[in-house]
Amino acid sequence: MAQKPAGAIPITNYRRNICPSEKVPFEKVAEDFSKQKLPLLNCDWEQSARIIQMSRVNERLSNQLYQQNTNPLSGATRLGNYNVSISDVPQALTVLCHFPFTYSFSESLMVSQVNQGGNYLAVTLPRLQHTPFYFLRLLIYDETITEYGYDEYGFQKSEYLMAEKLASEYGYTGSWGGDYPEIMAGGFLASPYLLAEHSEYGRLFYIYDCRGKISCLFEMIPVGEDVLVLPCSYRNRNGLSGLPKVYFQQSANVSIWGVDKICNPATEHVILYHNPGIMRLKFPNASVAMGCILGGLDSIPYVSCGELYEKQNHILVSENEFDLAFALNLAVAMKKQGVPVVRFMKIESANRNKTDYNWDGIMYPATQLSDMQIQKITPAELRLLAESNGVQIPENFVNYFEQVY
Repeated sequence: MAQKPAGAIPITNYRRNICPSEKVPFEKVAEDFSKQKLPLLNCDWEQSARIIQMSRVNERLSNQLYQQNTNPLSGATRLGNYNVSISDVPQALTVLCHFPFTYSFSESLMVSQVNQGGNYLAVTLPRLQHTPFYFLRLLIYDETITEYGYDEYGFQKSEYLMAEKLASEYGYTGSWGGDYPEIMAGGFLASPYLLAEHSEYGRLFYIYDCRGKISCLFEMIPVGEDVLVLPCSYRNRNGLSGLPKVYFQQSANVSIWGVDKICNPATEHVILYHNPGIMRLKFPNASVAMGCILGGLDSIPYVSCGELYEKQNHILVSENEFDLAFALNLAVAMKKQGVPVVRFMKIESANRNKTDYNWDGIMYPATQLSDMQIQKITPAELRLLAESNGVQIPENFVNYFEQVY
């Protein structure tokens, strides 16, 4: 895990405002938790990160295309085996439903090849529009894109490999957070409410800040036995028509889903977890709020913890290796930002049933937990459990958690 990646939340000293003593005891929170059913969606963070990375590379290519086309000395821009120029004739908006994605295609581009006489001839590439990452596919279209080479997500192996290669050159990752000024500076639609577009296969969600304003929107898309979780924005590409959907945030920092409830002065206990299903829990009073950190382990360095300083914070964990790694690394990140109270709560036992979970009309593959036993777990116990499962202990964990709560 990177010590201080670009765009990460800066490390701060501990704040002096210590969280007040509990009004509602932890035992009551654990009891109310145990009575509920917790749906754990089958989130595929690795595949989601690949798609985010592809989207960033695609935007970089579109920016390069525009910059070269606006230079009168550059001539036609070559992308892969094709010459690409911005067309003066606007194309009609086409909404495509293909694989798990729904997106608008309205690029005013002219794609051509040079014939033996040296003339540019416009060409039509049938498989080019079947992707939200138009420029990436065009780059390798003739070499590797085949009619039957798609995976269940609508992409081909060569696209992943080229995106990974270019991302390494550009310094891009698939994390939700991070600062990429050459593709993120300006050009975003201020209010997502202006567009009614949504995924035919998933659902659009909003993360609100403490003032009730949207800080992030994202899609959750069921694909086979997995769920993609993708931050999305609408970007106005310079010189090109339309507002294409891109799969990364406008902000370099990662907001906690549920922070609008966490900010409520009545909220005393905050339960933090990585799985979106945590947001479906409902407690009998306003003293307990849920917070979800989306994006997997790679998002942790970018999480903004400013609203957690005066709360009793509990990171949920099980004996799952991913859970253990997530809890350890999130705890260290919170302490680096000076959050006074960071504790751990463990799912000791539960009945598990595979299910298709109905979330407002969309069915998501999930595992539903019921009859749960929720217990406190000390930092020392958590560390030993992680070590016994082969999970690496992050630097400074022992130093931050010498006191056993």
